[in-house]
Amino acid sequence: MSAVLPASHTVFPFISADALATALASGGVVVVYVAPDGGPLPAEPIPGSIGTALPAHYADPGDPARGRLPLPSPEAVRRWTAEADLDPDGDIVVYDAANGSAAARAWWVLTWAGLPRVRILDGGLGAWAARSGGAAPPPAQTAVPELAAIDTEAIAADLSAYRLFDARAAAAYAGDGKQPAHLPGAVSSPAGIWQDADGRLLPFAQREALARKLGLFDDDGRPLVAYCGSGVAAAYWIAAVQDLGVKAALYAGSWSAWSSDPARVAAAAPA
Repeated sequence: MSAVLPASHTVFPFISADALATALASGGVVVVYVAPDGGPLPAEPIPGSIGTALPAHYADPGDPARGRLPLPSPEAVRRWTAEADLDPDGDIVVYDAANGSAAARAWWVLTWAGLPRVRILDGGLGAWAARSGGAAPPPAQTAVPELAAIDTEAIAADLSAYRLFDARAAAAYAGDGKQPAHLPGAVSSPAGIWQDADGRLLPFAQREALARKLGLFDDDGRPLVAYCGSGVAAAYWIAAVQDLGVKAALYAGSWSAWSSDPARVAAAAPA
């Protein structure tokens, strides 16, 4: 199965702050704030924001076997979005006040649950506060993202069948040099390397070069899998390569699930 999709199936799941302002002025979009821990809306949210929380709306309760933030059922997501009067076919923009990972997890979950027109505010609340004020049309979405999830059992059954990418910071991937710190064979590819210093997505050409360096365009028949600590940074990783045509499954259980079983094989950190 190829990890690279044809151009007709690529999608750009981000929207700029200026494009969002244009869409809001026309009344054609709903904005959803994603709190990483269930906190309130920020002091100066985007006007009209609906408040949601990563653990309450985009995850099931934590479980050692499934990780800190296991995926909710699509039915549960569709239920709360209906209660929140979110049009399942309407334009939705999700954002957070940090590095975009919480918003990306919301994008992944909502899209996976059947809401096809969800975007991530590039740069989050900081980009909104710093927007130029110029009018910008929202970019056209060429296709609905093709998202897939994978669980611990599937990976553990045959580790060599997948190409694994660890979206955590390099220090978390490396660990302390004494204890296992990442899945066997995983390549370190922190979600943050796909962003600039302001937390905005790198330009296409830079991301394309980075993807090439990481071997994301190499096709050896094995599916790509992105993971992190609990399936949040990995969602941003997946969003960041969508328009490159790279397809990767989300391992939402991630290291928090994998490492919960002492008997499970794990890679030893470098000495």
